[in-house]
Amino acid sequence: MTGKDFEFLITPADLEIKPEDFDPLMTPDSIPWTKTAKSERTWYQVGKDAFSYVKVERGIQMIFNREIRFEKARKIVEEVEMKLTSYTGREIEVIFVSTKPD
Repeated sequence: MTGKDFEFLITPADLEIKPEDFDPLMTPDSIPWTKTAKSERTWYQVGKDAFSYVKVERGIQMIFNREIRFEKARKIVEEVEMKLTSYTGREIEVIFVSTKPD
């Protein structure tokens, strides 16, 4: 599976993250990253891959470039989940969302 096949939804929807804390919390510590702007959206570049966030009604949607391998994306989202749990003191749930057409 690659990034064209999935997204993640980070919940609960009412997470409060200070703007100055967003980048350090929502990026991996184990992989170097840079912040870029593409298509009027902030993307986090990790090697040749990238991911972005969109606030939606049910939480925070995490979107990846089409080519990223699932294992790399999962590693990133697991690190973000651990950092958010520590930051908020709340249980964070990450929901796998398939974007594959049936």
